[in-house]
Amino acid sequence: MLCGTMSGDQQGPTRQQSSQQDLGSCLLLALCGEKHDLEIREVPLSGSVQQDVVSTFLRQEAAFRKAEEKPFDENWLNDGDEIATTTVPKEISVFEKIFNSADTELEPIDSNLEKIRGLAMKARCHDKKRILVQVFAKNQSLSREGIVALLSEDGTYTRLKSSTFCLADKLVCIFENDLIKFRSLHNLSRVIDTSAIFSVATDNDVKSFAETHTNLFEISDVSQFVNYTSRNARKYMMSLVRSDILQSHTAQTLKDAAINTQLQIHVQNDKIVMPSKSGEITELMRFLNDGRYVGPISGQAFIANSRKLVN
Repeated sequence: MLCGTMSGDQQGPTRQQSSQQDLGSCLLLALCGEKHDLEIREVPLSGSVQQDVVSTFLRQEAAFRKAEEKPFDENWLNDGDEIATTTVPKEISVFEKIFNSADTELEPIDSNLEKIRGLAMKARCHDKKRILVQVFAKNQSLSREGIVALLSEDGTYTRLKSSTFCLADKLVCIFENDLIKFRSLHNLSRVIDTSAIFSVATDNDVKSFAETHTNLFEISDVSQFVNYTSRNARKYMMSLVRSDILQSHTAQTLKDAAINTQLQIHVQNDKIVMPSKSGEITELMRFLNDGRYVGPISGQAFIANSRKLVN
């Protein structure tokens, strides 16, 4: 990790000095505040450390790109071996904010590091428009309350008195060509609001699902159905709505298929009776979203929390 210290007498490089560097003009930015409305601040760097910071980000970028890029599939739990790519929803505005803000307009970060969610580098090197982003965790700050950070000076350790932090050891995402590229949605959600990327049905969506599929489901109390539909069930529901796969099935064909996965479905008057318990609703939605299956070798029934189509 590369550590930096912020103090009142530390001076950053001039714009002219930055632009003359071989790697171009690259600012270190702090993404602060609420994830859905991040504030952008500049992290002023001395001339001696700026090159090290730029090199660190570019080295991490090279390591990040050593994987195959795949379109993001919210049904697939990426373990980091692939780079998921997706267009940036309009709800996520931080990247455009970074590109549209003039360098001279950005306020410097203050000594309070607690509000930082991520560190970003606006890279304009080699005519490429991209943003490199790291997560910023609390344990990267060495100036937190209760933390005693020691600095060696001529063999004697003294206590750090300035705001000090370390860079993370890897990138969480890259934004370029209107795409956001990431390896872990969970880690990305530590910096930005990913709800627009990872869709979960709202209460209105759940009501709409019930109303749209009255020919397939018997739901005695829609309000109760909405209240008892878990977050996972809402995730599966949105996937079902997008695929529209239920239109090609009947209650009986679904019941027959469910038996093989050891899931009991109650059918009455040619409709699936919607369960009244939250866990049972979740399992039904998981099954409908291909989340229960029979192993081709063992013949046993399994539950899956991740899936994707075979290419």
